Amino acid sequence: MPETWSVRPLYFFFSYARADSRDDPLLERFFHDLRAEVRRRVGHPDPGTVGFLDQRSIQPGEAWSTELGAALCRCRTFVAMCSPSFFASEYCRREWGMFEGRLHSAAASGQACPAALLPVIWTPLRDPPEPLARLQYDHNELGETYTHFGLRYLMQLKRNHDEYQEFVLTLAVRIVQLAEDSPLAPESEIPLLHEVPDPFRILARPPSMPDQDDGPPGMPPRVVPDPPQSVSPGDVSGGDEEPGGPVLPDPPASPEPPRPLPDRPRAAVGGPGRVTFVFASTSAEEIAALRRHLDCYGETFEEWTPYKPRAHDRVCVIAQMVAARQGLVSNIVPLDHGVSDLLERSSVRNEIVILIVDMWAAKLEYVRRALTTYDVRNEPTSGVLVPANPHDLETHANSEHLTEVLATALRNNFVRRDKLFRMDVHSCEEFDLALVQIIVESQARIFEYRRALRRTGDNPRQFPRLNGP
Repeated sequence: MPETWSVRPLYFFFSYARADSRDDPLLERFFHDLRAEVRRRVGHPDPGTVGFLDQRSIQPGEAWSTELGAALCRCRTFVAMCSPSFFASEYCRREWGMFEGRLHSAAASGQACPAALLPVIWTPLRDPPEPLARLQYDHNELGETYTHFGLRYLMQLKRNHDEYQEFVLTLAVRIVQLAEDSPLAPESEIPLLHEVPDPFRILARPPSMPDQDDGPPGMPPRVVPDPPQSVSPGDVSGGDEEPGGPVLPDPPASPEPPRPLPDRPRAAVGGPGRVTFVFASTSAEEIAALRRHLDCYGETFEEWTPYKPRAHDRVCVIAQMVAARQGLVSNIVPLDHGVSDLLERSSVRNEIVILIVDMWAAKLEYVRRALTTYDVRNEPTSGVLVPANPHDLETHANSEHLTEVLATALRNNFVRRDKLFRMDVHSCEEFDLALVQIIVESQARIFEYRRALRRTGDNPRQFPRLNGP
């Protein structure tokens, strides 16, 4: 640990998603404004010794730089610029995990653990992740406009100039107070990136599920007898039986050694570790009757790329990659008249079903009928996700009409509007995060519904009877 780390403390580390700073100078402007305000309050001549901003673009699979790692090890507060892109970024989540680990280490060693993790809402989140939700992230003292719309909106409008200046001042005062009154001890070594826990990934794991054969709490496990050997009728003697049952002859010799029976029966295929993505999308040829721009369509429903030209990934590939990161087995199917049967099978097996809907495809008659069939069932554990590319000018111009069509087909879902229904998912990063949240919520609901339906005692519940005179 260099001595200069204690002589010149790093007051704050600025953690942000690269996707939020691309083609948008507002985020970098906020960093410079905040750093300048902190520098003026502590009297340091060099702004570089006050706040750290890493502008190097880290590629997938690459470790963080020595400079970035050292800054994470010595910073006294951590400013997290929260947005859907932030929580979709593995590097941002691990930076958060690195600093949160330092706070836990300080608390374990008896050091006063300051609330030095300072989330700033850059763009609002519909469903904040649990590690964020448990913090006082809304910062009511930082202004009503910020609390409702986030900092980016606050910076966009000139009429919010005074409120923005008050926001920067209030946050700078808080940083200086935390850094000087309750200095967080630095780490002596920079950990490897893959060794830093991802606190958001841990919470996104499937909930622990009891086996199909588990009994109620406190009951001994049910013993499943070995299956009897198949025997022809002539091999069993007429009526002489041993106390334990009929005497069966030895099975005929087999050239292959018998395979050992498993210790216990295998669990049924399915469960909340499997997800089926149902795509309400179609081909360029079919959608050409409804719209002019066909760049995001291909020859089949699987080739739909709704986020062109910013991203060229097929959305079905993105969905299956998200599922794989969550440890799920997944498959993709088109939406058709068989959706009711699919939902029935998935319900019996406790599997996850998620619809991914192209609003233009919802105008096709057969797609609209299938969406209505899905909606009538009003499944409590399945989800709907609707990508909406803000750079698709034709979609933007027709958004009101397309939303009305979708609302008619998915009336129950629009009324319900809960965590399993996500409209207007504007980017690949938002899609990634929204899909993780839907998967986790669906798993939790499957677990709750299954637990509620299981019996809780030895005797089945008796229906009340009214005895007459």
